[in-house]
Amino acid sequence: MAPSRRHPPGHGQGAPDRAASEVRSMLVIHQGALGDFILTLPALMTLRKSFPQAKPVIMGYPGILELVEKRFYAEEIVSVDQRGVASFFVPGGDLDPGLSQYFGTFDLIVVFGKEAKGSILSNLRRVCQGQIIHLNSFPPLNERIHLTDHLLRELRRNHIAGEEQDPQLFLSHSDQVWGRSYCKKKGLTEDEKAKAIVLHPGSGSRRKVWPVERFIDLVHYFQGHASSRLLIVLGPAEAGEIQEAFENMQWERGATAPVLIKGLSLRGLASVIEGCRVFIGNDSGITHMAAAVSAPTVAIFGPTDPKRWAPRGKHVAVVRREVSCAPCSRERLSQCQDTECLKGVKVGDVLAALSSLRVSR
Repeated sequence: MAPSRRHPPGHGQGAPDRAASEVRSMLVIHQGALGDFILTLPALMTLRKSFPQAKPVIMGYPGILELVEKRFYAEEIVSVDQRGVASFFVPGGDLDPGLSQYFGTFDLIVVFGKEAKGSILSNLRRVCQGQIIHLNSFPPLNERIHLTDHLLRELRRNHIAGEEQDPQLFLSHSDQVWGRSYCKKKGLTEDEKAKAIVLHPGSGSRRKVWPVERFIDLVHYFQGHASSRLLIVLGPAEAGEIQEAFENMQWERGATAPVLIKGLSLRGLASVIEGCRVFIGNDSGITHMAAAVSAPTVAIFGPTDPKRWAPRGKHVAVVRREVSCAPCSRERLSQCQDTECLKGVKVGDVLAALSSLRVSR
């Protein structure tokens, strides 16, 4: 039986005022990485509810935005890397005519960015007669507020009220069918997929990675103590040492080798992770994505601050080791030669987190 899919909320919740009901087209510009984008989803949901008549379009990186294209948040996605976009980041420059006309068609443009007085905002105002809203992408460095809460606060600052909520991705039925079919090709039955343990040993930053030997110890533990199949996610960030470590692992006699998951798009990977028994990973965008498809998630944190960056969900546990120097500033992180905050996390800590999620070993 296919896992039950969470359905997007109705677009007409609440009672939008007349101005909101007159917004028929909305463009969101977001250039963040995967994890940042996932934590933005509650703000995007608030925008959809607040402007229910508007056709939602998102401009950003297509490889990330495919997760939401025609899946509640966006009816259309547009690449920010296309020719002409750079002209809008030049103060007072000559603007691309085609994009100027395109931007001018929107009743509302919402820009996620660092600078309220940045060039793109002033240039958009030159070509767009509709409303332009700027949302500061990140909270002040001296404020320990979660990014999701900060963005909802930014919306309230612009008189757009939204309820606190966890990030949610809404995969389509065809996505789910694809995920089950992929696992079947890898030798997993639907029941084995539902019981599978997914591990992602990498991250976009090597300084956020739990030692690979600990992940390998975790694999050996599960092979000896769990009947679940193991799926190891290896993306571009895991090329080299991490990928070689898992590809060259030696298995005990009778042990079933893990399934290595490589070369999938983000939407394909999300379709595989959704419905699995549990996901274990580092502080990474993939871990945020796993939580957003409601997979029970264990997130291993080291130098970064979980109060600001932890994945959110009803079944999320964060594992970290308290050390005096964590969380790190960006400058300190770049200079750190010994990530004791990650080395201090033991396999037993991860297993304890699984127990807190009521995931049997």
